[in-house]
Amino acid sequence: MKKSITQLCRWRVRAVLCLLVLAVFLAGTGCDQFWINSADDIASKIIRHRQKQTLGTTSDADIGAEDGRVGSRGDMYSFTPSRVDSKVPDSFRRPARNEIEDEAISTNGFGDAIPFRLSDALEYAFHNAWDFQTQKEDLYLSALALMTERQLWTPQFVAGVRGEYANYGQVRDFDHAMTAVSELSVTQRLPYGGEVAARVVNVLMRDIGRHTTSGESGTAILEANIPLLRGAGKVAYESRFQAERNLVYAVRDFEAARRDLVVDVAGDFFDLLAIKTQIESAEAARESAMLEQDRTQAWVDTGRLVQIEAKRIDVQVLDRSNDVNNARVRYETALDRFKIRIGMPTQEHIDVVDEELDLFEPDVTEHQAVETAIAYRLDLINTMDRIDDAKRGVVIAKNNFLPQFDISGSITTNTDPNKKNSLSYNTERTLWQGMVELEVPLDRREERNVFRAALIDLRRGERAYELAKSNVILDVRSAIRNLQLAKQSMAIQEENIEVNEERAAQANELLKRGRLSSSRDTIEAQNAIQASKNQYAAAVADYRLAILTLQRSCGTLRVDDQGHWTR
Repeated sequence: MKKSITQLCRWRVRAVLCLLVLAVFLAGTGCDQFWINSADDIASKIIRHRQKQTLGTTSDADIGAEDGRVGSRGDMYSFTPSRVDSKVPDSFRRPARNEIEDEAISTNGFGDAIPFRLSDALEYAFHNAWDFQTQKEDLYLSALALMTERQLWTPQFVAGVRGEYANYGQVRDFDHAMTAVSELSVTQRLPYGGEVAARVVNVLMRDIGRHTTSGESGTAILEANIPLLRGAGKVAYESRFQAERNLVYAVRDFEAARRDLVVDVAGDFFDLLAIKTQIESAEAARESAMLEQDRTQAWVDTGRLVQIEAKRIDVQVLDRSNDVNNARVRYETALDRFKIRIGMPTQEHIDVVDEELDLFEPDVTEHQAVETAIAYRLDLINTMDRIDDAKRGVVIAKNNFLPQFDISGSITTNTDPNKKNSLSYNTERTLWQGMVELEVPLDRREERNVFRAALIDLRRGERAYELAKSNVILDVRSAIRNLQLAKQSMAIQEENIEVNEERAAQANELLKRGRLSSSRDTIEAQNAIQASKNQYAAAVADYRLAILTLQRSCGTLRVDDQGHWTR
């Protein structure tokens, strides 16, 4: 019987050791994908659930697949990574004088570029913009932090095995033995302070020289520690409260980032359309100047105009050609910046094109817009909710003034020492213990300072909300003014275009009849037409952007997962 019990214990120790080795092996080798997928699944569920609770809807917050491989390169563990050669490439060296060639600015058209609409740009940005991916990751990290915090409030299981070898030397004929200690424990934190724990410890002593089990025992322990004053109550659950609320804040921040991305991308896109209009306007002005150049030269040849008039037109042609080149360079540079914003390689050859947009001007008064913004602006709501966080900080600081008054107890049951069996517990050997501990610190200066600092944080939070509220009101009023200004500017520039076109037609007619001795009036009229068309294009871009900005400022802009705004 004793032999069978000894064999059973031996196999139990071996099984625990094998399981421990297997767990260590799997944790270090082939479980990366399992851990990643597990974290992603749970985090996605938590985020969607919290989005639904906070915003009433869900949005795509997927950060993308991951395999866990980080790769390596030669400089990864180098003390001096990424060395830079001091030599300058030959293409950046000063060439010989006879090798220098003048290169004109490229003025190639954009006919071979891929047409790119605003809807295309928004969809591309929502899937590729680098800053937006960082916002998704921030939301995901908040979900991971909440997952960790929730895990801490669930039963915590720990298993361990410790083996010891001893050689007793010549005095005991070099007898040697092994001791194996296995422990299984579970701990549970309590939401109102304290924790309970249960542990089972088994000890097996094996005389290797004699091949006998010299000792085997087991201990079962159930213990609890509960505070009654300091650290008791809801203050003990503060880390869970804060982690849950932090995810709410992250959800709101992410939604605000989605709306900001739409407005920013749309604003850049509208500016690009305005610059394209400037290119077209400059090209039209250049063509008109070239026609005027031919006509003026013909009149100079027939003696109707003096030669200086032809030179004036020549300067006009050169100026308009320079305007075309400048507008093209501005467009290409702005287009490259736009590509970087939406996460597109700058080598991609695209050309922005206009499309029918579902934009409408909200029919609201300033008071209605302000009240709506105060109720719907997510950043303002976050600032308001953080006041409650500061209030809880004050409650915690007050709780720290209380004395430490804890009660604890434990129940310990051991196995019968006369039996070599770690499962043979003897209830008669149960030990009951209880303890009451009272600690009253006489120096409360640290707690005093923490309490005062918590009050300061609360007042700062209240002021931060009032300041944020004032800034929200400012944003709304400014957005309304900008919308009205853009509408007025559009109307003024439309009238300017009509006036300047009539002015140019009259000047050309008078010049044909010979009633003008100079082409100055026609040149000035053409320049005014070009300027008014450019200003009208800028006003249209401002008007479109002002509508989106007003909706964002009021917190009423709604965006789907493709980056398209919805009513």
